[in-house]
Amino acid sequence: MTHQRRARPAPDAGPVRRAALFPGLLPRPLPIHLSIHLSIPLVTLLLAALLAGGCGPKRSITGFPGETTQEGRPAPQQDEPQRPSTVTLGTPYDSKEARRKLAPGRNTIRGTATARTPGGEVATCAGKPVTLVPVTAYSSERMFAIYGSDDKGTLRLGQGAAPPPVITNDDPRYLADHPQTVCTDSGVFVFKDIADGQFFIVTGFTWLTDDKKPQGVGLMQRVSVSGGQTRKLDMKP
Repeated sequence: MTHQRRARPAPDAGPVRRAALFPGLLPRPLPIHLSIHLSIPLVTLLLAALLAGGCGPKRSITGFPGETTQEGRPAPQQDEPQRPSTVTLGTPYDSKEARRKLAPGRNTIRGTATARTPGGEVATCAGKPVTLVPVTAYSSERMFAIYGSDDKGTLRLGQGAAPPPVITNDDPRYLADHPQTVCTDSGVFVFKDIADGQFFIVTGFTWLTDDKKPQGVGLMQRVSVSGGQTRKLDMKP
């Protein structure tokens, strides 16, 4: 429902201007004794009107005097973008240890990674990389810093999500040492010839919301393999 503003009446031009526009209309001055007696009640009435109606200018939502609106709603405030937190790891990265745990073996890790969107659809890791990370003191501390856990975690991505933390002293060899594979079109990944031990599986993927904004998840899960087994994972938030 729209409100139509009423046109304000034009301000009174005053007796002098009316006389200039319409000669002969300027009233004659009253005798002194009458003007004194009439001015006292007139001043009293004006003072009462000012006290009842308020003397200050009307408040506007823009904050500038004289600008009035139908509704005194506060101006909307835009949210400032969130700043990522910073984390400094206390454990040094041991590249030799990680490479030793990535030696060839007889185990297989096969899995899927999916997430349900706010619209009810199922998104997968199709076409996205999946990383195999051996469990070490460095990788455990790093996973906990990012996911809040060193066993299983989810990192929300995109619109409305807090930015992931920034690791100030991340070792560049960490990502270079770890093998990756790519999810198939159906969202399946496979790591073969894995040695006995414990590993982190890490992946992430995004989708578009109804208003074309990107959202997504990062997924991490710890897995143990030994004795030539095939371990199956179903990664979900």
